[in-house]
Amino acid sequence: MKFTKKIHSRERFLKSRSAQATIFMIVGLIIIIGGGIFFYSTRQSQPLSNEANIVQQQVPLQFDPVKSYAEDCLSSVSIEGLKIIGKQGGYISFSNRTLNREAFTITKNPTESEAVSFTGNSDLKIPYWWHLKSANSCKGSCEFSSKKPDLRQSDNSIEKQLERHIDSRLDYCINNFEPFTQQGFSVLEKGKSKSDVIISSNDIVVVVDYPVKMESQGTTIDFRQFAARIPVNLERIYELSEKVANLEAKHHYIEKHVLNAIAAFSGVDSKKLPPMSDMKFELGSSISWQKSDIKNKITGLLTSYVPLFQVDGTYNYERNYFDSELKQRIYDSTILPIANSSYEDLSVYFTYLDFWPVYFDLNCKGERCIPQSASGLIPLVPFGIQNYKFAYDLSFPVLVEVNDPYALNGKGYSFNFFLEGNIRNNKFLDANFNPLEVSSLSESSQLCDLKTSKNATVNVIDSATKKPAEEAQVLYTLIGESCFIGQTDGEGKLKEQFPIGIGGVANIIKEGYIGKALEFDASIDEEKQLNAEINPIYNKKLVIKKKNVIKTPQGWAFSNQALDLNEKEKAVVTLERIGDGTELEYSSFAEYDGKTKDSSIEIAPGLYSADITLTLNERIIVPEKEKCENIVGPLIKKCFTIPKVDFGEKSLPGDEQFPEGGLKLNITISPEGLAGSGTLVLYVVSIGIADVPEQDRVIEDIEEMNKIESYSSKNKEVLQPEFE
Repeated sequence: MKFTKKIHSRERFLKSRSAQATIFMIVGLIIIIGGGIFFYSTRQSQPLSNEANIVQQQVPLQFDPVKSYAEDCLSSVSIEGLKIIGKQGGYISFSNRTLNREAFTITKNPTESEAVSFTGNSDLKIPYWWHLKSANSCKGSCEFSSKKPDLRQSDNSIEKQLERHIDSRLDYCINNFEPFTQQGFSVLEKGKSKSDVIISSNDIVVVVDYPVKMESQGTTIDFRQFAARIPVNLERIYELSEKVANLEAKHHYIEKHVLNAIAAFSGVDSKKLPPMSDMKFELGSSISWQKSDIKNKITGLLTSYVPLFQVDGTYNYERNYFDSELKQRIYDSTILPIANSSYEDLSVYFTYLDFWPVYFDLNCKGERCIPQSASGLIPLVPFGIQNYKFAYDLSFPVLVEVNDPYALNGKGYSFNFFLEGNIRNNKFLDANFNPLEVSSLSESSQLCDLKTSKNATVNVIDSATKKPAEEAQVLYTLIGESCFIGQTDGEGKLKEQFPIGIGGVANIIKEGYIGKALEFDASIDEEKQLNAEINPIYNKKLVIKKKNVIKTPQGWAFSNQALDLNEKEKAVVTLERIGDGTELEYSSFAEYDGKTKDSSIEIAPGLYSADITLTLNERIIVPEKEKCENIVGPLIKKCFTIPKVDFGEKSLPGDEQFPEGGLKLNITISPEGLAGSGTLVLYVVSIGIADVPEQDRVIEDIEEMNKIESYSSKNKEVLQPEFE
């Protein structure tokens, strides 16, 4: 019985093993068949990009050249369209509404247009991605707009425009397969092409449905579609372009930079731009500007300063450093931060060309721009008579080019668009702009109608020559108002009535002189007299000489020998005049180059606080030294290394600026010296570290550089200016 059970059990076991083997065989067969199918399908499928997996049609060997020819045409036509789109800011055409369905208003005036004609006769037009849609003279609400096309999806997106371009040009390129019909191929049937463009995250894939039936040597084939991959990362180029445009729309960086540049190059000087806001104690100023000349200077400024813009993190970004705080501030305002992104493979360029007309206006009376006389001055303050308050209105196009130098297999690809800068009343223009009414400041005052005193005599002389100063203008300030009294005659005299009051100030001004303000109360009962000396301003040739501090075995010592600056030395001079409380503040600035030795300075007699910096264009190094000190008697020492000090380490070759010396001292410019000479000689202290051999320099030598003020003070008698 037990034996029979064992037989039956073994039979069941064998049947089970047989069933399991059958199952394993079936599963193995499925895996083999599936693998074959997978292998075959992958051989048939060619991935063209990360986002597009296109099944490529397999063709007989003799038709491979035909397929390659069609796909080369597809690639060529696609690249052609992409380049046009890049040049024209996302648009394939501005005249063919079949290809581009967006309407544009384009005029010869780029600031009254939705796109800019590159030149007057050029067919190249580039749209604004941000601009003032309203007229330049818009009042109240000013409307802004963008002609930035969509990248994908919409009917007039870049994808769709490129598709329409390919469909219109592919047949022309393929030319009915003529190169092959000449070799015996026959085109039996040919349908209409319909392309599909996919802008992926790395490249562009173009697939075109193009049914073609061909025959060769008895073999017939039906082509269904062709495909091409274009190595242009248009998505990232578009993304960066969008960021640049959005930053301008939100933060107005273009206008802010241009306003900084205008402010930097403006001043009460006919050679500069008129200042946005300044006041001078003078009347009848001879300084004026021509409006057309100002416009030309603004155009030149745009040409020079718009290209300074850079986008942080891009291929062509390079941070520069300047020793001038003003230059550094202007330069830094051109760096655009692109937050949380890096575009190290893309370059961005900004351009303004002077043949693109700008909209420009300035609150001048006609072509001549002059200051306006201001009323309502504060008593006892000797300035504010001439009000230099100019309001700039400016609109101008800025071309932005985003370039990928690696696209198209190293041939490069560029994408252009325009942004418009808009300034009104010295501020960037936005949608909330309200125009200011520029009122004409009163050139007269009710005070002038109250001149009821007895005649008063004003005598004005030149402090240097002691000769009468003719044509000196006299103003009178009383209770917050000012009145022009008159000007002196050939004998330096003015006899005239004044308004009556207490606490008046007579302001005496003459071109080429420092203005003066003296307390003066006229009288209704008696004739009074006022005597004034005014200090002339001279233009003198400037010479800077140095007196060295020399390193000797006994230490550093001052030498009174005057030496000329050498070709590597340069001095920057700032002189602040210390007035007596009755004169306008006055300062003078000049640079003296030891190479050219050609400089001049405008200077008046008086006491000055002199601040002169002397630099040497040479790399100065204090080498590494080991120093030992006694700790316990002469037998136990502690030694340490003093590291090398390199003053030109971060400088470009030929641009080292070593602070060699200077002067910090109050100096006196005598009227007699100015009147009787042609050249002003100023002296500076030079610390002779450069004259010490490099191997002999020690760290203690550097301390001498901090003693300029001390050397200046100790030797002040021999450092006073001289005249030649």
